[in-house]
Amino acid sequence: TQPSLHTANPCQSVCYLHTVSITQVTMGEGEPAPAATPPAIKIFISGNSGSKEISNSQHTITMILKSLGIVMEEVDISAPGVEEQRDFMRAGAKKKEGQRFALPPQLFNGEKYCGDYDDFDVAN
Repeated sequence: TQPSLHTANPCQSVCYLHTVSITQVTMGEGEPAPAATPPAIKIFISGNSGSKEISNSQHTITMILKSLGIVMEEVDISAPGVEEQRDFMRAGAKKKEGQRFALPPQLFNGEKYCGDYDDFDVAN
């Protein structure tokens, strides 16, 4: 049996996407179907954060995922024109006590919320 992508451990979901092997199926005339791409892990970041802690957390997550060869998409919520993505992150992510909004970095597996830096660090 295959592990579920909806585990309590966000890193397990991320790591499973990295290790799953995608097999090609043949479609008529013996031509292989194009390989399916696993859904990208979305990392919501802030490119102009004044917080050293946020900057270090963002850098750590991206470096670990890159070293594992995991497909990811970075979404800079401070960039102009990404208000819809920022609202998506804020609606789906957890905010810490005392925060008005959830702050980056936040991780999503497609549409599914996986956690923030603390969750990633614990799972790693």
